[in-house]
Amino acid sequence: MNVPDFSTLRPDAALADVSEWPVAHIRFPELDEPDRVGRVLGALDALLAQRQPFAVIWSMASHDHDDEPHEDEKRATIWIKQRKGDLRAFCKGYVYVAPTQELHDLLAGRFRTVQKLYGFPLLLADDREDARRQAQALLAA
Repeated sequence: MNVPDFSTLRPDAALADVSEWPVAHIRFPELDEPDRVGRVLGALDALLAQRQPFAVIWSMASHDHDDEPHEDEKRATIWIKQRKGDLRAFCKGYVYVAPTQELHDLLAGRFRTVQKLYGFPLLLADDREDARRQAQALLAA
């Protein structure tokens, strides 16, 4: 694995932690945070720019996904479709930290709907340590 070079395209440090590269930790921003979608997509662009395999551990925001503005959802879906080839080539999977059974069940249901769009594993973890283990397993596969 090459040493990552985030000098030209750096993920927003308030959302993304790449200190455990090739595992990246990204926090979903809250609805009231400025340019939330642009910042998340920019962080993912920075990861893809490394042209190396990686896995993402996602920490959830406090709001429900259904509260996301339609325009934000649309923007993210277009971004995914535009980068589908790179995502499938370099992203080995997303691991979502779901500390409650309710969130776990909610995300599991949504994954069945969107799995085809992503084309890589979408996994659930009980906590950050579980998520780390799963992300490392994705990278080792």
